[in-house]
Amino acid sequence: MAIQKIRSDHEYMIELLDRIEASCDQIGVLSHCNQCRFEHRELCHGNIEPLIRAFVEVTLKHNLVESTLMGESVPDAHRIAHNQAHLAIAEELKAIRVVFRQDGNGVQAIEGITQVRASLFAHFQDYDRQLEEYLLVEAA
Repeated sequence: MAIQKIRSDHEYMIELLDRIEASCDQIGVLSHCNQCRFEHRELCHGNIEPLIRAFVEVTLKHNLVESTLMGESVPDAHRIAHNQAHLAIAEELKAIRVVFRQDGNGVQAIEGITQVRASLFAHFQDYDRQLEEYLLVEAA
């Protein structure tokens, strides 16, 4: 049950990342939303901001779920490193939201989200797979 929750959260997080990245067809073409047509920019911003907010909320809740699941079967070293990795991702997300709020540059926000995707996949590989193994041992 716990492992399925982790995996379903991951799937939803990836789906949100995909939707955020698909919100702008000008990535690699324009460096700032101000270079885009006004109508398109308004539509884009209307999509990007709530998607980023949803992604941040889902990610932070997921981090809490994982932290809660790290019981006695999880070594202290893993728990500490895993939670530090959560904090690093949270800082990346915070930086994206701060920049987006300050200048409204969705292009830059999406580029930041692409970097977060890389961090998340590394996190899944480096920490969450190991956590799943600890949870399987605990359940046995």
